[in-house]
Amino acid sequence: MLALCTAITATLSGCSQDPSAAPEAPRAVKLEKVGAHGDSLRQFTATVRQQDRVDAAFENGGRIAAVLVDVGDRFHKGQLLARLDAETLRLRVQQAEANVRSANAQVSEKRLQLQQQQALFEDGAASQLSLTNAAVGLESAQSQLQVAMSDRGLAQRAMRMAELRAPFDGSVTAKRYQAHDDVAAGAAVLQLEGSTGLQVVANLPDALARTLAPGELMQAESAGRPISLKVRSVSARVDSAATVEVLLDVAGDASGLRSGESLLLTPESASAAHIAVPLSAVLLAADGKNASVFVYDPKKGTLMRRQVALGDVEGDRVGVKIGLKAGEQIVTAGTAFLTNGQRVVPFRSASRLGAEVQS
Repeated sequence: MLALCTAITATLSGCSQDPSAAPEAPRAVKLEKVGAHGDSLRQFTATVRQQDRVDAAFENGGRIAAVLVDVGDRFHKGQLLARLDAETLRLRVQQAEANVRSANAQVSEKRLQLQQQQALFEDGAASQLSLTNAAVGLESAQSQLQVAMSDRGLAQRAMRMAELRAPFDGSVTAKRYQAHDDVAAGAAVLQLEGSTGLQVVANLPDALARTLAPGELMQAESAGRPISLKVRSVSARVDSAATVEVLLDVAGDASGLRSGESLLLTPESASAAHIAVPLSAVLLAADGKNASVFVYDPKKGTLMRRQVALGDVEGDRVGVKIGLKAGEQIVTAGTAFLTNGQRVVPFRSASRLGAEVQS
C-alpha cells in the first residue's frame, strides 16, 4: 500500500507541473524589395487634353428649348448648339422697348415745359424757381430714358444669348442637360473640346519642377509607344500636395493620342538608381533627424534594424540616399511593433486578387 501511494503521489505531482512554454510563432510582415519599383519611382502620370476646351453655359437661366448636338458630335465655330425657350425673353424685349418709348415721350414733354418756362421767365411772367424746376424735370426724364435704354439693351442681349453657339471648331465631350430641362445661369450644358492641338499636363514634385525649363525635352509612353514631349511652361504656384503643374507640347507624332488619355512621363533627370521606400517603412528617432528601417534576412528569417539617410519626399514615398541596396527586402507596415533580430515570415495574401507573392 505504501508503494502504491508513493506511485500515485508521484504521478499527480508530475501532472501538476506546467509544460514548457511553446516557442512564439514568427510574425507575418509585409515586405517590399528595394528597387522593385525603381522604374516607376521617377515616372509620373500625365494627362492629354485639348488646348481649347470650355464648359458651354447660358448667360441667363431658363428652360431649354432644344439641344442640337450630342456626345461625340463635331461642330464648327459659330454653329448653333442649343437654345432656350425665347417666349419670355421676347416679351421682356417688347416691355423694354415700350419703356423706352414712354421715357422718350417724357423727355419731349419736359423739354417743351422747359422752353415755355424759359420764355415766360424772359418776359418776367415766371420766377427763377419755376425755370429751375422745369430744368430739373427735363434732367430727370433724360435719366429715366437712359435707364430704359439700358434695360432694353440687356433684354436684347439676353435674347441673343439664349442661343448657345460654338466658340471654336471641335467636338462635344459631355452633355449635362436635355431639352425641356430648367437650367440655372452659368450651369454647364455641354462640355466642348477644340481640334487645334493637343497638350499634356502633369503635376510634378516641386523639387523636380524647379529643374525644368521651357523647351526641355521629356520622354513619355502610351501603351508601350514612346512619345517625345517638350516643356511649354511651369506654374509658379505649389499646390497643397507639394506639386507643380507643368504644361508640355507633343514634340513628335501625336497621331493616336486622345484627349483624356494618361501617359507615363519620365523626366530625363530621373536616375535609374534612385531608391525610394514607403513612408510607412521608416522609423524616425526621437530627435526627428535619424531614421531607420527593418531589413529582412531571408536566410535566417530575422529582421535587422538599419539606419538610413533620407532624401526628398515624393507623394507617399521618401528617397533613401544611404543605407539600402537594390534587391534588399524591407518591412513596409507595422514597424513600430517590431524589434531588432525578431523572427518573421513574409506575409502572403489569402486572396488570389492580392499583390504578387513575396519571396
